[in-house]
Amino acid sequence: MTLADRVLADLRAQAALLAAGGPISGLAFRTALATVLSILAALALHLDSPVWAGITALAIVQKDVAATLARSIDRAAGTVVGATVGFFGVGVIDDHLLFGSLCIAAVTLGIYGEGRVTHGYAMLLGGMTAILVLFGSLNAPEQALTVAVYRALEILVGIVVTFLVDYALCPTGLLRASRPLKPGLFARPVDRRLLAVALTGGISGVLIILIWEGFQLPGFGQTPISAFLILAAMRGEPWLNAFNRIGGCFVGGVYGLLAMAACGDAMVPWLGLMLAGLFVTAHVKHGGKDSAYAGHQAAIAIVLAMVQGFAPSDDILPAIDRLVGIAGGILVVAVGEILLMPPMRWAIDRVLGPEADATTAG
Repeated sequence: MTLADRVLADLRAQAALLAAGGPISGLAFRTALATVLSILAALALHLDSPVWAGITALAIVQKDVAATLARSIDRAAGTVVGATVGFFGVGVIDDHLLFGSLCIAAVTLGIYGEGRVTHGYAMLLGGMTAILVLFGSLNAPEQALTVAVYRALEILVGIVVTFLVDYALCPTGLLRASRPLKPGLFARPVDRRLLAVALTGGISGVLIILIWEGFQLPGFGQTPISAFLILAAMRGEPWLNAFNRIGGCFVGGVYGLLAMAACGDAMVPWLGLMLAGLFVTAHVKHGGKDSAYAGHQAAIAIVLAMVQGFAPSDDILPAIDRLVGIAGGILVVAVGEILLMPPMRWAIDRVLGPEADATTAG
């Protein structure tokens, strides 16, 4: 069965679950509602990029309140640490080699740490937020403090609103959140496959900067979101990841653009169409297997297309620019993951020596 057949079969199963209702539908509704309310809260506070409040909500809603709370705490801690690291890291922007090395290190530690430590999600978010601040300050280093503060505030707003929504609506109540035991960041043996994934993600992130800056491509402002996607979903099958990223971005982007054209600058239709699109894509995200990340990617694309400025807008050109930037970044990541993983595995094996030190995980 081809990748396309697998994803399409999964989507058909999701359509049946969506029609029948049930726990996944409730989880999808909480996710969609938390995302919309987080965006509205960020808009009301006049934060710089309300999309990050929405993307945060998409990422942290879990099946029960305790799991959502645990994820929220990790995300908050990682955000604060990552914003601080990113702010101080901006000081080396003029040294391109050092700046690139810092970006690679942030992504590598985020991805590898996520799979190796108990509070791995905090590690992932620390790396992600550092990249957001570093990328966001690239063209205006003097604005680094502003970027760091606003990125942190946007994410924290999403965390608070999402937890309140989940606490109010989650039917299972407060359950014990269990965390799987993990070996530790520096424990032996090294997870060679995970390390290769992490390093590949870091190099892909730097390639985004080089390509966009070198060719002056549109949508450079959205490349931090591509960097976010690098950290969020590098593990798994590279070809499946690529198919899901690109397909999800296309479907979500098209829906978002059509919804903007349909509602214009009217607030209620704008909110209704955003909520509906997010509900369907969140249903795929939470209930899917091969298609789960496509649902997540489509939901992010809807938010990127429909949220701009501080009110609904019927101007689709900024949305198209955003989507071009994110789609291009996703393409770079997808191609980089496919092409760089084999030589990266070879290089790691050469450095670490015999396979006796390797794990079988992943």
